[in-house]
Amino acid sequence: MRALVWVSLLFVIVLVSLSAYLRLAHSGIGCADWPDCYGRIGEAPAVSQSISGKNAYQRIVAAASQPLAWATPLHRLVASVLGLLIVFLVLLACRQKKDRLISLSLLLVTISLALLGVKSGDLHSPAVVMGNLSGGFLMLGLLGWMAFKDGSGNDGRRNTDQPQAPLPGALLTLTVLLLIVQILLGGLTSANFAATACQSLPDCNGSWLPGMDILKALDLSRVHQVTSTGRAIGGQERIDIHIAHRLGAVITAVTILVVGFMAWRAGGRLRVAAGAVLLLVVVEFSIGVAAIASDLPISLAVAHNWMAGLLLLGILKIVALNRPVPPR
Repeated sequence: MRALVWVSLLFVIVLVSLSAYLRLAHSGIGCADWPDCYGRIGEAPAVSQSISGKNAYQRIVAAASQPLAWATPLHRLVASVLGLLIVFLVLLACRQKKDRLISLSLLLVTISLALLGVKSGDLHSPAVVMGNLSGGFLMLGLLGWMAFKDGSGNDGRRNTDQPQAPLPGALLTLTVLLLIVQILLGGLTSANFAATACQSLPDCNGSWLPGMDILKALDLSRVHQVTSTGRAIGGQERIDIHIAHRLGAVITAVTILVVGFMAWRAGGRLRVAAGAVLLLVVVEFSIGVAAIASDLPISLAVAHNWMAGLLLLGILKIVALNRPVPPR
């Protein structure tokens, strides 16, 4: 069962990365005519427009869709294999009477994501974007906790280095919650096509705090309106959600750094996990800054999502190792 958990965890990491690539590619990031194609989600221009303009638009759409030729079937293959692994995991959990609640939760999330994919092919709907993103990261977190919760290393040996929990549980809980909120803010930034809304650092086009228009960005039920050329229409809410994501990044990074240094000082196996988390948060923050400064190449955008997943696993590892060892 332990081996099955680790294999499933590997598959869900790949799945989260592929999902991020598909979502970003569908939004236009990384196309040949970037950034002209960003947010092009509508139909081709009306026939009344010039033929040259129509052909130009079709070239943009074709260029943006080329990467999906290999990513879509690979995503479906990985998702199908992962679904089978989760079914086997549930059967083993029920047979061994261990981790049944987590396994059944994983199965429920898997079925929900499958239904979401079948019922809605619109990757530009905010609800679909957030459903896919939150579901993928939830599976990542659940499998990560199954792998780490016994405080064991990859060799399966129970951690006995820490007789007591050296880090405050409330601080670790806050860190996990902040990271989850930050991941969701990143998804909302993508769902609102706000990745390029801020062109300056460290401020956002002269602004430092989000305004009340952020409520529009938080509305998952709305449908994106498009111009006559198929570009998604957006306004101040894009800037506001982007600012919120930046502020969340700073708060989350500082909190993780504090936890990382505390875990490092605690020593033992916590030091290894702490070192990984400290490195991950620095790399993740650097990727976010570099993505804005370098006009958001899709490689950095996908890496930003991937590193967030690894960071979540790193924090969960610290939480697991921080738990006191029960007396024997």
